[in-house]
This record gives sequence, structure tokens and C-alpha cells, in this order.
Amino acid sequence: MNKSVATLLLQGEYICQYRYPNEFEILQQPEVRDSVDAWLEGIGKRLARLGEDGAFFMAPLLIHTEDVRQLKNEFQNFRDVYGPAIEMLDLIRQTDAMKIDLIPGEYIHLYALEQAVSNSTTLEMQLKARLDVIDRASQTYTVRENLRRLVEHLCKDGYLVRPVKDQDTYRVTGKVDQLYAVLEYLSTNVALPEIEGNEAAEVDLIQAAQSDGGAQ
Repeated sequence: MNKSVATLLLQGEYICQYRYPNEFEILQQPEVRDSVDAWLEGIGKRLARLGEDGAFFMAPLLIHTEDVRQLKNEFQNFRDVYGPAIEMLDLIRQTDAMKIDLIPGEYIHLYALEQAVSNSTTLEMQLKARLDVIDRASQTYTVRENLRRLVEHLCKDGYLVRPVKDQDTYRVTGKVDQLYAVLEYLSTNVALPEIEGNEAAEVDLIQAAQSDGGAQ
């Protein structure tokens, strides 16, 4: 059992080739995945994966009422915090100046984000409208500084990674796939109604949060 892999999984991290390349490579080995799965089963967990080639993460082996409550809280956070940040990046991405796709492995350059927003009054207004959900952002800061805080906020929560510490270039991680799955679910369940005790709703919620292609 690899100690580094075990530590990351227990911390709730999503192990992809862009943020944790060494641990991701280790988990490519079927015998390692089997060993990790067996170890996790002993604590009521399992090794899951976002699609056939996506990030590995730890999920409950069986879903209990407390897990459903936690998922509801996480979904609200996705909707109210991470969703607006990703939506802002997506709006910038759609401008003629940007040539990025918000998919795992894609690079995002801060100077390009700044240029796109500075050249568009609409985008600048959209950014200002989202400052309350961006960690440490402020109406008094420049466009560049608020954009920096936006991407660093997403870095802190594992959706982006900064490959070189002293460069303002960021890379999308595999965890973003989970966020998109959640946002897709929320697009038809915006109100997040009470679901505890509603078996069908609980199943839908769990599938949206932990949809994976298995960890064969």
C-alpha cells in the first residue's frame, strides 16, 4: 500500500496526472488499485474514478443518511462558490481572445484572462458580480488581482494547479470533471429540495456526485 496514495485519498484529494502525476501513475497498475480497494474496504470506503481515464478519489462503500447530508452541503457549495468561478472562466473562454477549453490538462494564462476582461466591459461587470464568492477578492482591486484571486481560489480547492510557482500559468486538473457533473445535476435541481428519505432523489444525488467509470 503506497503511503502517499493513501494519504491523498484519506484527505479527500482527487488524484489526476496533472496535480499528482506520481501517485496517478502508481494507480495505473491494476494490482495497486486492487490493493488500495481492499485496504479502503476495511474502513467502509472504495476507490472510485471520474470516467475511464479521469481522476481517482475515495468514495463511501455504502451510502448512509449522514453521507447524503454531506453531499447536499457539498452540492450547495459547488453551486454557490465553485460554480460562479468556473462560469466566469467559461465566459472569458468564449471570447475571441481566448483559445482554451476548460478540460483537464488545459493551460490558463493569467495575462490572457486579464487582457480578455479588460477589453470587455461586459466581462468586467460579470467579474465584479462574482467577487463575493471569490476568496479575498475586492471591488478595490484591479482586474488582474481579482482574476489572480479567482484562479488561486480554484487552485486551493484542487480544480487548478500552478505547475511553476513563480509563473502565472495554471492548469486544469481532473477534479473539474466532478464539478461539471455536479453543475449538470444542479441545472435541473436548482432548489436542492429536501431529499433525505426520498430514495429516488438520494440515488440521483449520489450518482451525480460520485459518477465514475470504475477503478478496474
